[in-house]
Amino acid sequence: MAPERINWKLCVAMMTALLSSQASAQNSLFLANGALAHVTKADIAIARPAIRAALDSGVDGYTYTWSNPATGASGTVTPMKAYKKNSMECRSAEVTAYAGGERGGSAWEFCKVGADWKIASR
Repeated sequence: MAPERINWKLCVAMMTALLSSQASAQNSLFLANGALAHVTKADIAIARPAIRAALDSGVDGYTYTWSNPATGASGTVTPMKAYKKNSMECRSAEVTAYAGGERGGSAWEFCKVGADWKIASR
């Protein structure tokens, strides 16, 4: 199945949501009270190129960082293995965000559509 086109803010929200056995029940609490409640458009503007660069050419297992001194928000992206899926370039990565004293993070699968990376549909 092809990756879906997703609004970037939603993409960041999804990437930083905690995925654990309790995540389904806690996602609404995380979204309302967690790091995402404090992420600004300026934070996303800084995070986006860092995430894209890590996915495009980052070294597997190396952690890349971004930060916004104006808001105190920051995050990391750790790209993992690259692979092909339905003839698309894909890559897994662990992404975290820190904002408003909160932390969120998760692992995601991304596939490249044109020049953009999209979260892969399962």
